[in-house]
Amino acid sequence: MRALRGAAIAFWIVFEAGASTSPSVLTVVVFDYARTPHELVISAAREARRVFRTAGVETEWIFCHPTQGCYVPERFVQVKILPRPIRSMTVSSQVLGSTVTCGATEYCAASYIFYDRVLAFADDTVSPPNLALGYVMAHEIGHLMGLGHRPGGVMTAAFSAQDLHRAASGWLTFARDDARELRQAIAQSQRVIDTARHIKLAGWRADLAE
Repeated sequence: MRALRGAAIAFWIVFEAGASTSPSVLTVVVFDYARTPHELVISAAREARRVFRTAGVETEWIFCHPTQGCYVPERFVQVKILPRPIRSMTVSSQVLGSTVTCGATEYCAASYIFYDRVLAFADDTVSPPNLALGYVMAHEIGHLMGLGHRPGGVMTAAFSAQDLHRAASGWLTFARDDARELRQAIAQSQRVIDTARHIKLAGWRADLAE
């Protein structure tokens, strides 16, 4: 069993608007430092989108090249896919991802996904890598939105082979209370505006239609 840990602090990254978004939509900006295969990361985003939909939350996904520039909405959460944990990270050898939040003036909250570990976990559990990656991203985004660990569901402290087999059948979801908190966090984020900091990111919006 491999643990998934992160700070349970709600935080929205607020920057200059490059696009508009509905209060009911959570925008996820993905920085892929691991050079994940295109089809795999798109398929993983579809899996994550499905599980958020079961919580009554729609998601928009923007995939950004780490070294180029593009436009994003004024509110988004960021996910960084790393080839492996960097040395400065103090994480257990078992974790698949980690969520870090900083002070309100630093704007550096982010979820980190460790691609090498996700692939190893998928192999160990005989599960498709896109399924494992999608649910790890959903879990860590849940932390960014303020959710903590629960005994079961997407926010379990440690995914197991059984969890991923349930996910493949659509039975691994956010707990009812977590779903409610997610919707509330999105609604509350609309009240926060700060244009003091600006960012231009490179990327493209994926068409995740089934």
